[in-house]
Amino acid sequence: MLNNPVVKSIIYGRVILIFLLLVIQLFLFLAFFIWLEPYTKYFFGSGVIVSLLFLTYLFNSDGKNEYKMAWMLPVMVIPFFGIGLYILAHLEDMPKEIKKQLKLWKQERECIISRPDFVNAPVPEPQIEDIVSYLKNEAFYPPYANTDILYYPNGESSFPDMLENLSHAKKFIFIEYFIINSGFMWDKILSILIQKAAEGVEVRVMYDGFGSAAISPVSYEKYLKSLGIQAKAFIPLVPVIAAYLNNRDHRKICVVDNEYAFTGGINISDEYINKARNQNFYWKDTVIRISGRAVRSFTGMFLELWDLINNVSENQDWYLEQPCKSYSVPGIAIPYSDNAYNKKDIAENVYLYVISQAKKYVHITSPYTVLDNQMMTTLIFAAHRGVEVSLLVPRHIDHYITFCTGRTFIKTLIDNGIRVYEYTPGFIHSKMFISDDTTAVVGSINLDYRSLYNQFEDAVFMYKCPVIACIESDFIETKARCAEITPEVYKKSPAMRRIVGRVFRLCAPLL
Repeated sequence: MLNNPVVKSIIYGRVILIFLLLVIQLFLFLAFFIWLEPYTKYFFGSGVIVSLLFLTYLFNSDGKNEYKMAWMLPVMVIPFFGIGLYILAHLEDMPKEIKKQLKLWKQERECIISRPDFVNAPVPEPQIEDIVSYLKNEAFYPPYANTDILYYPNGESSFPDMLENLSHAKKFIFIEYFIINSGFMWDKILSILIQKAAEGVEVRVMYDGFGSAAISPVSYEKYLKSLGIQAKAFIPLVPVIAAYLNNRDHRKICVVDNEYAFTGGINISDEYINKARNQNFYWKDTVIRISGRAVRSFTGMFLELWDLINNVSENQDWYLEQPCKSYSVPGIAIPYSDNAYNKKDIAENVYLYVISQAKKYVHITSPYTVLDNQMMTTLIFAAHRGVEVSLLVPRHIDHYITFCTGRTFIKTLIDNGIRVYEYTPGFIHSKMFISDDTTAVVGSINLDYRSLYNQFEDAVFMYKCPVIACIESDFIETKARCAEITPEVYKKSPAMRRIVGRVFRLCAPLL
């Protein structure tokens, strides 16, 4: 039942709450008409004045215009409830403990990035000096040369290597995933973690309290701790409406001994390795494994978020300075993360950089396509200046409202020369950007507001790494199993989907 698209839309969408409040206010309006009819004109008059004053404040505040536009509908239609909901959503944007830890987090990152081995390290590729400078100065993640990167075109091909690397751990294992569900995949991993913990290996597991709701996050912490495994759920859900509950940990990270790090689109659940689906439905995802000094960025990512949710500050030096193998591999790799609270739009800016720098092509895979104006403009401008822009999306519906809304954006893209293809064998969940045979990004970041602004995410930016050829080759092979969405195909889509999409596009930033 949890995999039902309608159920997922209800669970994952804040918009449902807004519409429930809209219904409540309609009933209250009816009560005003019946019981307070003599005062109706005063009620509406005050509502108009309050709405105008609030909208004046809203459009002079910081933030993206489309996000402000999304709030116009509830504020203008139901002013008092709309304004009340806005205040409720922004009154406490994060717990005080997190605010405190974020200051320490920033100080730690600045301290790490200021070490001599980072400051004095030359950038062997001057063509990307701008994005290197951006990620180093704004996100505090440095570039690394000589990084060995393996690409896995699906979850099941990465799983054996993950198990093997976990089984050879000697010092520590860090696991952080949006979803951990019981089943074949987690059982295999957990058995190794239990064994390693018994051997004295430090094992930490972190999972999102919402994405992993099926395992009862808080009680599962106690279970894992009873097995010798340190565990923590990221912001468990509570029966209170608070803005920070929408800021989830969507990252997918597995670190072994500061020597290997896995990331990509897969979570720890059987469908991601095609163990839970029938033979006629295939879950297409991607994973990369990095080896070398670049792994320590992932080690740092994990420890920082672990400290954040545990409200502690531990010294990371021992973990970050663990020796690792040396490689002689061309290219530059920059592991990086973005979070819901830094207000820097790092995840989107890296994607925009890849698109804007492309000269020949940009190839993208994403399960969701709820785009902001800047992303839409940059994609369309790339197509108009002669860059081949191709996007692979699912045909299968995951979240109904998000799917329908995303299709309206796809309609705009294909009308402006961007080629969009539906993955027909099942569901495509990978999140990748590839351009010009030189640049690629693989990680957990979807093309939607939630990933780009509201969640903790991670990815790896790669430039002139040999693995990019493998990533591009897999894109071409995957596209061959897709069907193109042309204007004619879009017109044949069910009318209800198009109606739902157009209605909910009004409040796309809230999805």
